[in-house]
Amino acid sequence: MKDVGDTRLLRTLLAVMRHGSMSGAAAALGYVPSAVSQHIARLEQQVGTELLSRRPGGGVSPTAVGRALADAAAHVLAATADFQRLADNIAQSGAPEVSVGVYATAAGRLLPTALATLRTSHPDVVLHVTETEPVHGLRGLRTGEIDLLLAYRYLPEDPPNAADLQIRELGREPLWLMAAQGTGFTALDDCRASDWATGHLGTPDRRLLQRWSHRIDLHPAVRYETDDYHTALALIAQGLAVGLVPASVVGGWHDPARPVTRIADLPTAHRPEREVLAVTRPRSSHPVVDDLSDLLAAAVAATHGV
Repeated sequence: MKDVGDTRLLRTLLAVMRHGSMSGAAAALGYVPSAVSQHIARLEQQVGTELLSRRPGGGVSPTAVGRALADAAAHVLAATADFQRLADNIAQSGAPEVSVGVYATAAGRLLPTALATLRTSHPDVVLHVTETEPVHGLRGLRTGEIDLLLAYRYLPEDPPNAADLQIRELGREPLWLMAAQGTGFTALDDCRASDWATGHLGTPDRRLLQRWSHRIDLHPAVRYETDDYHTALALIAQGLAVGLVPASVVGGWHDPARPVTRIADLPTAHRPEREVLAVTRPRSSHPVVDDLSDLLAAAVAATHGV
């Protein structure tokens, strides 16, 4: 077997697997589709076997060999990125360059203040911030595109929980039961017969609602399914539903014409919350990443008093 260490080819393979098609990978990488096809063909020639199964309509799925090679490629790319970053930092007299992946809620509410404070203590740091959901961010973390991933976890069995990553819990963000002001809803019992807004079936927040409601003998009638908390809060503010919303999202709601109120009498032993996590590769620790994680932990703690 010939050398398959060309990182361009490996990145192309991972992009095709991530997007499920040659055209999707081409758009993400800034290539023309024919270049992506050539990269995959070259890899398959070097390995000596098929890496992707082509489907009608342009879709692809990885073969067993393709999956194995992609797993190894992720480790190679992560190690390459760590080496390159170290070399760049030495060449720039130690000026650190850090890439941060962050989910949408944290990008708007937790991260900005932390970054502003970080800037005063590390004025030379070069930051790259990308908004990404944890499932996609984990891929970027493993390939070295992201150094620090800010993620959430609703239930203990949910990702991220991989053994090849370093996971630090920054805190637990409460999910508040919210209703529109003026509806007369002030207690949990007022919400029992109401319509509810939450995520689609199978999403982490929906599964958390199901587990939490079972524990407190609640049977929520989910009439509005959305994976966008801002949409859910807008529905709640109109008096159409009630729902569990992260405290950081509630803190960002400012509409005097449609005020919302928090239902505060939830059972103390079963208050819904989600973990906020800082995820890094074990060998890519940097003082800037550690300091930013500390600042984010303080921001999570502040959500309890929003």
